Amino acid sequence: MNKLKYLGIGLVILIGASVLTLNLVVGEEFKSQNQPATLCPTSVFTKSAVVFDSLLICATNLVPDDKMIHAANVAAEWLDNDGDGAIDEPDLGASLKESKSLIVMSFDGFSSAASLTIFPIAIAGGYTLQDLSAQETNDPVRRDASQEEVHHIIMNGGWMRVFPSVFSDQVDDGSKLYAIWKFADDNGHYSYGDPTCDDSCKTVEFFYLATAAYLGSMADLFSDEMRLKDRHAMQETIPGIIDIIESTDYSYPTDHWPTGTYEHQGNIQFFGVQNR
Repeated sequence: MNKLKYLGIGLVILIGASVLTLNLVVGEEFKSQNQPATLCPTSVFTKSAVVFDSLLICATNLVPDDKMIHAANVAAEWLDNDGDGAIDEPDLGASLKESKSLIVMSFDGFSSAASLTIFPIAIAGGYTLQDLSAQETNDPVRRDASQEEVHHIIMNGGWMRVFPSVFSDQVDDGSKLYAIWKFADDNGHYSYGDPTCDDSCKTVEFFYLATAAYLGSMADLFSDEMRLKDRHAMQETIPGIIDIIESTDYSYPTDHWPTGTYEHQGNIQFFGVQNR
């Protein structure tokens, strides 16, 4: 055999060994399942939910049903915050669907090996991703992170795309939100110390905490990241954020902080969920 043929055989062996190694280290939770969930980008997920026919949630077999159900209800509350059974801002639904917005749920986070096998497939499929673990969802002894992670995906796949001049996290877009975050950050009203979080990331984190301050979620304001803890403090110091939240040009959530209880269950479809 010639050298190129030997090289080809070597590459096949190397790729096969790499795939085998990844399969060994990803753990049982992240291996392909015999009964994968409907609509999900890979076969590692065994249950799924579709909220308002627009936002998809996919969960592994180790995620308890009640945790995924809670996350889906939180998503429905963020979208239908006034609770009348319809998305408050109608254009969000189409945007979330078009951007293939997806929350991927694991039991306690995706390992590096699992991320390398799952996330690239989803991204190549055009999905906009946000991860969430069951361990940080609706735990009575810790902050419920589902409210934050669901808010992030709706921001990334919805608000920023539909109203970029208001909600974009990109400096070149010159959005109102970016300018307010920059002012708050420069003047010590907000600070986010994670070195892996760039200005775009900080803008999204800032707006989530501003929403928490507006709606009174003190569990999200325990740290010193957001120094303006309520509507009055924000109105006094960064009134532009109140203008964004209360604008009549669109319908941003102003009714209540999501709790995971949603009345209009017909707006959520569940697949592979037994505990209903």
